[in-house]
Formats: sequence, structure tokens, C-alpha cells
Amino acid sequence: MLIADGYGLWGKRSPRLNAVQWHPLCDHGVDVAACLEAILACPLIAARLAALAGSGQWPARWTARLAALALLHDFGKANRAFQQGVGGHLQEAAYVARARVWRQQTGLDALDVFGVPSEFLLAVVLGHHGEPPEFGAAALFDAVWKAGPDRDPAADVRGLVDAARTIWPEAFEPVGPPLPPPDSRFWHALLGLLQLADWLGSDDAADAFPYSEAGSGPRIEFARARARSLLDVIGFSGGALRAAMTRALSFGALFPALSPTDIQRAAAEAPGPVVVLEAETGSGKTEAALWRFARLFAEGRVDGLYFALPTRVAASQMHGRVQACVQRLFPGSSIEVVRALPGDISAGSVTARPLPNFAVQWSDDPDEARRRMRWAAERPKRFLAAPIAVGTIDQALLGAIAVKHAQMRSACLSRSLLVVDEVHASDTFMEKLLGTLLDQHRAAGGEALLLSATLGAAARTRLLLGAGRAAKRALLGAGRAAKRAQPAPQVAASMPYPALSWLAHGKVVTEAKSGSLRRKCVALESVDLIDDPKAVAALALAAADRGAKVLVVRNTVSDAVATARALHTLAPAHPALFRLDGIATLHHGRFARSDRIRLDAAVERSIGKNRPPGPLIVVGTQTLEQSLDIDADLLITDLAPIDVLLQRIGRLHRHERSRPVGYEMPRAVVLRPSSLAAMLGVATRQGGGGHGLGSVYDDLIALVATARLIEAHPTFELPAMNRELVEAGTHPDVLEALAARLVEESGDHRWLTVRVDKQGKTVAARQQAEAQAIDWLQPVTGFRVQREAVTRLGLRDIEIDLPLPLPSPFPEAPMIETLVIPAHLLGSVAFDEQPVDIAVRQADISFRLSGRVYVYSQYGLE
Repeated sequence: MLIADGYGLWGKRSPRLNAVQWHPLCDHGVDVAACLEAILACPLIAARLAALAGSGQWPARWTARLAALALLHDFGKANRAFQQGVGGHLQEAAYVARARVWRQQTGLDALDVFGVPSEFLLAVVLGHHGEPPEFGAAALFDAVWKAGPDRDPAADVRGLVDAARTIWPEAFEPVGPPLPPPDSRFWHALLGLLQLADWLGSDDAADAFPYSEAGSGPRIEFARARARSLLDVIGFSGGALRAAMTRALSFGALFPALSPTDIQRAAAEAPGPVVVLEAETGSGKTEAALWRFARLFAEGRVDGLYFALPTRVAASQMHGRVQACVQRLFPGSSIEVVRALPGDISAGSVTARPLPNFAVQWSDDPDEARRRMRWAAERPKRFLAAPIAVGTIDQALLGAIAVKHAQMRSACLSRSLLVVDEVHASDTFMEKLLGTLLDQHRAAGGEALLLSATLGAAARTRLLLGAGRAAKRALLGAGRAAKRAQPAPQVAASMPYPALSWLAHGKVVTEAKSGSLRRKCVALESVDLIDDPKAVAALALAAADRGAKVLVVRNTVSDAVATARALHTLAPAHPALFRLDGIATLHHGRFARSDRIRLDAAVERSIGKNRPPGPLIVVGTQTLEQSLDIDADLLITDLAPIDVLLQRIGRLHRHERSRPVGYEMPRAVVLRPSSLAAMLGVATRQGGGGHGLGSVYDDLIALVATARLIEAHPTFELPAMNRELVEAGTHPDVLEALAARLVEESGDHRWLTVRVDKQGKTVAARQQAEAQAIDWLQPVTGFRVQREAVTRLGLRDIEIDLPLPLPSPFPEAPMIETLVIPAHLLGSVAFDEQPVDIAVRQADISFRLSGRVYVYSQYGLE
């Protein structure tokens, strides 16, 4: 029987109750089209797309045309092989889209009236699974489209086109403004929104798009109602949430008992769209960001918030702070802030575990309405579709690199205020990716706020000037423009601080604002103990014996573990040792995820704002230095670049409280090698040397600059000296001059070699970032996924599933089912290789993988 209306074809099917149920291809297309139509009806989304298209307003005819296009997204399923269950549909559809004769036979050439070649439009719509297909010759697909005695696949596709024409007749009228040209940024965002629509429209749950019933009639009105309902429930459009907003919107309503500082008030008023807020640690930058969000949201300038942190532990801690604020901001809503951390499904205070077939089980067993509200939390690719989410910067950067569904991430993000905390923590590679993300975000009219305590003028200029010029074809010009606009060291050091900066008429504007009234003088002491973990442990114990809370931050996990082991050997029963479930331990990123979550909470309890009295020693790595509201009396830290060191110092005397005798003034002990020559020898070895010198922190000249700043200023007066210190330790011109001075002082020309090598690494990192970044000015049909694309250089870690759950070294912890092995600890591991020789002992577990033995204990994975 010849079927020409699309209803005799299946678009989705599944076995249920021992019978195969199926959903008509046309109805599935209508479901997805209705979702895209509802998304485009969101005022902010329409405004963002119009901005990307260079149009002052959103033509209603565009909505009709794009919805009609979305109905056809799965037209490839009409091919004979797919309907028989033995073939695919994307490459088969690409074959038809590429061939003019087939576009004519299927009626798809009717799309030419949209003002853009139908071949391009079809290539875009076929990218709904994450990337557009490649157009190959593939003549072998010819047979699956030819008519036979039973049916004519081309006629079936014509039936889909007729269905689109019936629902949106205005789309096919040859009048009105054409859709944007293929090289417009618009199509990247449209592809992302189509991917979102396909994800929503493919949900066959009872409250979403269940399979059609025989004789149920036209699907479109049902689909439209469901699409609008779904967007409201998941909080995508912001309208329902805005209705629940507090009627007494004020800073005091969001942050009881706090009065806004000058910079917090100004942050809400800054013109944007990309704003940099620089202020000392502990000055209330988080509150400034949330207050800006509240104002922008109330004005309808954003529909959501994504708060991006540098680490998982920082994101975990920030999640609770944002949730508390959100509950005050939307007192009439039960909104839950999504914790956007892969592997950690969480909304508000509720968690979930994954089940087969992409299902999840929430710990509170919610009703369908509540479960649907958590839709965005259930999959990492959906995180940025949440109304409010807190996670790592990586989740945002995945919207700027060549990975599947990248455009969906960036398009969803465009409606939100993007807050990037600790933006200075990004290395060259990540900074370049952030610039690429901001490029599209800003072009769409999106809002972004970059927070930092220690951002150098060079980085600030690059981020603000480069935000609109990050396309690959403009890379060289943008870099030169930023370098020309970069202030000289003396000028940079004299710029105001705290301050707000933004771009106006192509120039960076920086305005002074007053921040926290707190001032602190930090006494610094350099000691040549970086090679001696026992001596470091003894220093920490001596301070704890005088009642101090001590934070020990080492640059590498191996040094942190060595220090913790030495500490536990010297004083195994000391009450000041940091413990979890009574087990002495430390904090770094190489713990199982379930243990890491509990360690994060334990750190916050023991040395956070509401810390208990008494001495304490917490040993860890960089995981302790960023975005955490922890408060120590003494800091013991490895030598690090000055901006990093200032971040670590920010954990000292963070709150007003009484201090132990001898620690009334903040104190920092900086561990360093015995001499600058020793630093040079370590850092110039292949792969860098120990203690993170030349590896974790690969700019040796910047480390020397820090060491000399400590010698010259044994007391840091903060925040008064902040700008001076940062520019003296990070400004490119300063470091160039220092390298030359070191050669002159020592006669050792390796200092210049080190500087040249660092410059080469910087260029290479930028080139690597450009190689995997999306070029928004290239047609989206040329977008191709790079299988090795990452958000951080060196991020080649793998997560292994253990053959059976194993006990954690912490007695009250859940069983461990997976472990992440860092790239530098990996051998040559086959993709399907499994751990063997598993041994469980009282204090640890061990296993063998690819010829290497791994041990997991209270010290993490080694």
C-alpha cells in the first residue's frame, strides 16, 4: 500500500507489554516542531537570535519557517531500510539533501522559498543529534529511496512537507525577510535550540509526548500545549519563575544583615554586556554577582543564571550559598538550584542515581511534576538549560569547543547571566576558550560577569577586547589589538582597585569602586623547606599546639600526600589532624567522587565560616584555594605565582573573630627551594621539576618575581597593594625585563631560554585552543566533532568502572563503584580494559590496570 501522508511510517517505537508500540513519523516531527516553536516564542530567545542575525526584531515568519523545518528533522526515517528496521536515517537523509533531483522528487526543494538554499537548511536540521552530517557521495543510498510495489519513500517525504505546509502555510509564501545567510552566527544558535527541541520532543513520558493513539486526529494543538507546559515546568523561559519573585526586591532582602558596598551596588548597574569585577577575597563578590542577576532577571534581561567555578569543590560549596539566596529571591517558588557536576546528579538538597535507559531515581521519590522540574539536572548536556545552576567552568566551555551538542549548550547559556568566578585561575588555553564562548554570548546580547581578586591588566584587556573578536580568522588581529590596548606596567599598577571594567566604544573602561572596609596586613616568611615534608609537618604541628587553625597548600598531590603522611607519622593521635569518619586524611582531587563530596563538606565544617573552636591542620592542594569561604590562622604554602599566592592568602583571617596568641596578625610561610639557581635547574629538566615548579606553574620567571616580591615586602597590606603586586608579578613587560636582569646578574643565559620557552608554550596553548574552538563565523554545516577535544590541556583522565563495589577507607562512606585515573598516572590502557588483581585490605584497596598497580586509601589514589 502506498502511504503518502507520513502517518503510516514509524518515527519512534519501543517494545511494551510484549508488543511493539510505535509513534508516527509525522507526529514525532510535529512534537519537535512544536517544541522549537515554543522555544522561539520565548521573548529573550527571539531577541538573542535576532541579535545574532543582525536584525533589529524577530520576524514572525521566521518562527513559522523554522518550525516547518523542524518538522522535517527526521525525514530520513522514511527510507525503506529504516522502516524495515535494518538501516539508519542521517546519512541517508544527507544523500537526499545533497542531490537536487532527490530534493525535487521529495518536495524538499520547497524550502528554497525560505531565502536560503534548501541543501543548507536540510544540513542544519540533520544536525539535531549533535552535529551536522557529512555529505558524501554514498550512491549506495539510492536504492533505499526508490519506489517499490509497497510504497514510495519520496512520496512519504512529500507527505511530511505537505503536513508542514498545512500547519504553517505562511512559511511557504515567497514574501517577507529571508532567513539569515549560511555564514551567520545565527545558525549555530538555531542548531543548538533545535537539538534542545529534539530532546524535549522525543520524551515519550505521559506528561510529555506519549505515543499517538489511533484515530486521535491532528497532533499539532496537543503538541503545542505540551511544549509550552514543558518549557514552563523546566523553567526555561523564566516567565513562571519571574511571577514568583519577591515583591520587595532589595539587597537586604537577599542578604539579611548585610548592607551593600559601593562595588556591589555598582555591579548591578554596570552597562555590560561583559563586565569584570575585581575586588579582594572575602569582599562579597558572590553577593554582587547574585544581586546583579536579581536585577537583570527582574528587568527581563536574563532568564537564568549559570555560576561557573574553577573546581568541583568550589562549585559544591557555592551551590549551597546560591540555593539559600534563591529561596529568598523566589519565596513563592519551589525552585531547586542544579548542581552542574557530571556524575553528581543533584537539584537543591536532593540527589539521584542513574538507572538503565537514561532514567534516574531521585532520593525523595518525587511526583511527576517535581521530577519534571529537575529535567535539566539529569544529564550534563542539559545543565545549561536549567533556570539556575552552579557548576564548573568546564560545563560552560563545552559550549565553545567542537563536541557534540556544543551549540545547544551555548544557545541555552545565551539566555542566562554567566558568572565566571576566579577568572584569573584560567590558564592560557582556558582563557582562549572563554574568549570564544564570550564571543558568541556577547554577539547574542548575552550578559556575563567575570569575578577576580587578582586579574592582571593583560588578561583583563584580552577578555574584554577579545570577547567580540575570537573567531579564528580574526585571531591575529584581535591579539594585536589587545596587546596595543594593554596598559604599560606603571599605568597598570596605578589603576584603581577594587574596580569594575567593561568595553565602551571599543575601549576598556575601568572605574574605581570601594569594596569591603576590612584591611589586612599579612606577615610573610620564606623558608627553604619545599623539599622537606617532615619539616613542613613539624611547622604545622607547632602552630596547632599554640591553638592555630593551619592550612597547608602544596602545589602537587604527591607533595600534599607526603606532607600528610609525615604529619600522621609525627603525631598520629593529635586532635588537630583533619579527619573524616575518624580517619586522618587530606584534601585533593584524586579521591573517589563519593568520598570527595564528603571531604568537601568536612573541610567546610571544620575550617569554614562556622568552624568549631580549637586547633586544626588541613593539608591539600589547589582544591583549597579557590572560591571557598574557609578561614585559617596560618597558611603554609608552596611558592606559586603572585596571583595564586594572593588567592591562598585570601583564606587567612577571612572573618572577624578572636585569634590564638601569636596569630592575631595573618601569617603566611612560603616554601621555596634553597636558591634561584636550584629553581632554574629543577624547572629546566625535561617535563619540569618537583613541587609544581616548571610543571603545574610553568612560568619560572613569574615564580622568581613572586619570590622577590616577598623579599621586598615582608608584609603585604591588602587590598591596598593588590594591584601593585599582581602587575609586578604577572605583567608581560615586567617579566621580560626580569628575565634580562637575571641573565645580567647571574651570567646564566638559561633564564632567557626559560622565558622564550614559556612564550612558545603560550602561543602553542592558544593555537591548541583555536584548533578545537568553534568558529562562529564559519557556516555551521562545517562544524565537526573532535573526539579529543577538552576544556583543559592535559585533561585525558579516564573513569573506570570497578568490577564490583569496593569499600571506602572511610567507614561511613558509600561503596566505591568508579574511580577516575589522572592522565599522567595512566599507562597505555585499552578502551575495554578492566581492573584485575583486586585486593581489599583494612586500610586500602588495590588493583592492577595495564601493568600498573594502583592503591586507594585515606590518601586518595596513588
